[in-house]
Amino acid sequence: MDELLEYGIYLALLVALAIPLSGYINKVMAGERVAVLSRVLVPVENVVYRCIRVDRADVMGWKRYLISALVFSALSLAGLFAILMLQGVLPGNPEGLPGLTWDLAFNTAASFVTNTNWQAYSGESALSYFSQAIGLTVQNFVTPAVGMAVLFALFRGLVSEGGPGLGNFFVDATRAVLFVLIPLALVVTVVDVWQGSPQNVSEYQEVQLLEPVGIDSEGEVVEADDPAAVQVIDEGVVPMGPQASQVAIKQLGTNGGGYNGVNSASALENPTPLTNLVQCISLLLIPFALVFSFGRFVADRRQGRAIFAAMFIVLVASLAVIAFFEQVGTPQLAADGSVYMGTYDQSGGNMEGKEARFGVTDSSLWAAFTTAASNGSVNSMHDSYTPIGGMVPIILMGLGEIIGGGIGCGLYGMIGFVILTVFIAGLMVGRTPEYLGKKIGPREMRMATILCITTPMVLLIGAAVMCLDPATVDSLNNSGAHGFSEVLYAATSAGGNNGSAFAGFNGNTPMINVVLGFEMLANRFIPLAATLVLAGSLCTRPKVAVSAGTLSTSNAMFVFLLILIVLLVGALSMFPALALGPIAEQLHMVL
Repeated sequence: MDELLEYGIYLALLVALAIPLSGYINKVMAGERVAVLSRVLVPVENVVYRCIRVDRADVMGWKRYLISALVFSALSLAGLFAILMLQGVLPGNPEGLPGLTWDLAFNTAASFVTNTNWQAYSGESALSYFSQAIGLTVQNFVTPAVGMAVLFALFRGLVSEGGPGLGNFFVDATRAVLFVLIPLALVVTVVDVWQGSPQNVSEYQEVQLLEPVGIDSEGEVVEADDPAAVQVIDEGVVPMGPQASQVAIKQLGTNGGGYNGVNSASALENPTPLTNLVQCISLLLIPFALVFSFGRFVADRRQGRAIFAAMFIVLVASLAVIAFFEQVGTPQLAADGSVYMGTYDQSGGNMEGKEARFGVTDSSLWAAFTTAASNGSVNSMHDSYTPIGGMVPIILMGLGEIIGGGIGCGLYGMIGFVILTVFIAGLMVGRTPEYLGKKIGPREMRMATILCITTPMVLLIGAAVMCLDPATVDSLNNSGAHGFSEVLYAATSAGGNNGSAFAGFNGNTPMINVVLGFEMLANRFIPLAATLVLAGSLCTRPKVAVSAGTLSTSNAMFVFLLILIVLLVGALSMFPALALGPIAEQLHMVL
């Protein structure tokens, strides 16, 4: 019962915070004044426009909006790639770390510019303070702002009746950064620093280990007094740096890239139960707020509530499956009933790969939230989950990161499924499909289809290419079905712009870096372009009057149909791959 209560508290807090935030976001994106913040930030906003020579009154059509977003992202990609390659000669590098190899720099730049934040390296041992704070953290702010800007362009296309355009990309992105992401990140940063996360530019600190360890001739860790030990280590290195600020925006911006290699399982990034609560809720806070923002924007809150209900039902069902299978563990862990797997006075269940201070409950919550959001941060190692417990995160990512998803991109991906559902329902009753008073024509359907199938196509192609490379076998931590699950998870994480890892897969090879890099770029910018084409097409369509035969897109029946279409598309595209990986592993384990 304690576990159910905790799940309920997290979910209730998430919804309770998302609803008022939605109204604030709408005011910001409409350029309205927002209490005290406008006095401080409007002058800063005006300076930004003067520096980049943007007229806030300038309205863009879909082509200019798309070109602006693509050019901005391309410049971000080139700039971050240069920073990572030249890291060794740039300032802010007290540890003297060298620049990254070209393939790792490309992979990392593509990762952070696409809001994926896949990491084929350990941040504390590979990146300087300059690369972390100026290179990565800047992208952690601007890439979610790009997604939010494109989403509001789609909103305007849905409500416009032949209007001149979709807004101004640079104005939308600037407002998202200044008024939404920075204030929220400051709040979370203060909480993290208060609870013990480092926020400095000090050199790494050497500390005495409470229990020395030995290293044998094979490089394995053994007891300090083991005769096989050829070296005894009694000191450790604690990474310093501006960690709290990067952790805050990595969670709020659905980024997920960890300052340290073990991400939010680290006591430096996530030191206490309070930080775990705040960061876990931050994963889905803005994505869910944007769903309610949609209902407010189209002046029909039932539309936002319907989409939210579909997302929430899938999220709760996914959480229930992960929590159940992680709690009961496996027959091998339970030793056919000989080992107690309950939670009385202990962290019961499958504790492999999990922090003892979080246990199965907080780990399951985080795993569901981070893969429902396009976030990718972890507070446990998903490679150690049970086969079904690890399969659910793959499914959440493989659906297209639409159960909340990334900031902006999650909701515009779900709207693609909404239009697909409207079209199929219209065929069933013999009516021309309509959504929010606009007829859905062939062009809109083509763009909606691209939004629905891009993710599964990209990730399955990526997984196939990696499987064809013999060198991929050397990157696996396991063989057989679980080894294939590691490849599938990596391809799904990159192809779904999530960024989380199974933690048993070495992705830092030239082939894998390049394949995953192109996966991330494809799944970010193909749907983005399709969304703006869709917005431009809808913008020119006149609204039609509601009639007795108009399909309701806000009732329980439509919510059911929407969930059904989402799962059908996911099942049809992902099931063969899942059957070769986690499903085969589960059957092998129990039969």
